[in-house]
Amino acid sequence: MEAPTNNKNIGIVSAGAMGVSLMMGSGIFSTPASILRLVGSPAMALVLWALGAVISFGGATAFIELGLMFRQNGGTMRFLAHAYPRPRVVLAYLFAWSMIVCIRPGAIAANGPVVGKYWLYAAGVSDAGWRARGIGFGCITLVTAVNVLSAKWSLRIINVLTGVKILVLLCIVVAGIVAATGAIRIPKTSNWSHGFQGTSGDAHAYSSALTKVFWAYDGFTNLVYSLGELRRPERNLPWAVGGSVAIVGLLYVLANVAFFIVVPLDAAIGSEEILAAEFTNRVFGRFVGRVALPVFIGLSVFGAICAQTYGVARLLDSANAVGFVPMGRFFCGNHPRLQTPVASLVIMYLLTLVYLMAPPPGRVFDLLVDFVQWSTWLFYGLAAAGAIVLRYTMPVCPLRTFRSFHPLNLLFIAFCAYITVFPFVPPQKKDDGPYPFYLSPLLGLITTLAGLVPWYFRMVWWPRKTGVDMTAWTRLDHAVSAPAIRYSLDQLGEETDQQLAGTQNAIDKHEKMDMVGGNGSNGSASGSTRNSRNNSYELPPLERCQSIQLPTYM
Repeated sequence: MEAPTNNKNIGIVSAGAMGVSLMMGSGIFSTPASILRLVGSPAMALVLWALGAVISFGGATAFIELGLMFRQNGGTMRFLAHAYPRPRVVLAYLFAWSMIVCIRPGAIAANGPVVGKYWLYAAGVSDAGWRARGIGFGCITLVTAVNVLSAKWSLRIINVLTGVKILVLLCIVVAGIVAATGAIRIPKTSNWSHGFQGTSGDAHAYSSALTKVFWAYDGFTNLVYSLGELRRPERNLPWAVGGSVAIVGLLYVLANVAFFIVVPLDAAIGSEEILAAEFTNRVFGRFVGRVALPVFIGLSVFGAICAQTYGVARLLDSANAVGFVPMGRFFCGNHPRLQTPVASLVIMYLLTLVYLMAPPPGRVFDLLVDFVQWSTWLFYGLAAAGAIVLRYTMPVCPLRTFRSFHPLNLLFIAFCAYITVFPFVPPQKKDDGPYPFYLSPLLGLITTLAGLVPWYFRMVWWPRKTGVDMTAWTRLDHAVSAPAIRYSLDQLGEETDQQLAGTQNAIDKHEKMDMVGGNGSNGSASGSTRNSRNNSYELPPLERCQSIQLPTYM
């Protein structure tokens, strides 16, 4: 395998599609019925969907700020390492462990059978069972194969399927509006006439409902795992991440309005993961509603699998590159001919199959969703808090070209705390499900804490034995990123002397790093320079920073 390279495959369209495609996965089609069952009324369900958009936007702005500060593949892993470096980047390690071992393979495994259920629904098969898993297996295998063969074709498929997703949701929204006017002859429902009547007051139910809402919004962070491949991140990252949350939030709220205009309350709750198919069947008739649109909804979920697979393979590759995985240097990086992270893709494929095939039949989807979401939002909340922490621990950062709004960040952090704590609170009503209420979050907690064992041996015991600094990569992140940007007074406007001094000090600090291999002693030859002609600061050449060698990780 070759060392990881920064092939700039991702432009503004693909960047936006990376977020939209993952957010518009199975969540909006498979969770509205469960959320309605938990909160008791369509009005309260709609409030949660709207609240989810606002809270997710608050988190998205934090990830934009962090992503611009650390512009390499790896995303949240790097953010946590810099915000919480002690002890020995343990939070970054636990995030990488959880993401690779349970969060992403579990999420992909949950999406696979949803594709099967919609396609079997279109075929008139009522008992999906293992057949849905079989279709999921085929979809996951196909997506992995495409990602192995070509990164560009993977992105093209994501782009096309993102367009399909948006068209499907627009069809649902428009159909709901037309049905509300009476232009479509369907039995009228009284769902919206009761307001908040029947709304639950159970804190545990709301935590479970919010978990499912955020499952549908989970995806705005997907791009940050591939930042090393993003062209013009200072422009494309804010537009792609912020824009994707805004577009998806609006469509989600309108789609839920449409669902409950058409589908009666009891039928909606009983439809479970195929509420959207029930809606289309009632509005468009048997063929379009029961066959055509469910096929396209299945394709929409298939697109989410594509986006998840693309992102998590880059995260695993980054974890290998920084030494988190023993012997990772032997298989991390791109294949010399295919220029894709083949080994990382194969490893994630095998882990996903375990989650797909191991659970028994039944309400496995809800179990997997709650299981992977607990760890997901724990670390997302910590990362958003890290954006606030770094404002104080790293006040001068030349790459911080975007600043998030702290009150929105705090709202996001508060809700992340809520949905990680309250799943352990007993529900007021006894759940008649096959699993105890605490099983999903408990599995998430156990899986996360289990990462402390490999962390100790890799980050504490191994350095003591060999003398290798396993955190050296954190001191090089800026040195690798910074050469991609020139700071010009003509472009950025008039800067104060204090800001300029801070920028110069930050650059000088990079020049004095021990890991640069002695080049920092010759500041006039290789250090940063000020170009008096255009009054700009020019950072060290990219070729020099690319030549920096990390310690050998075994």
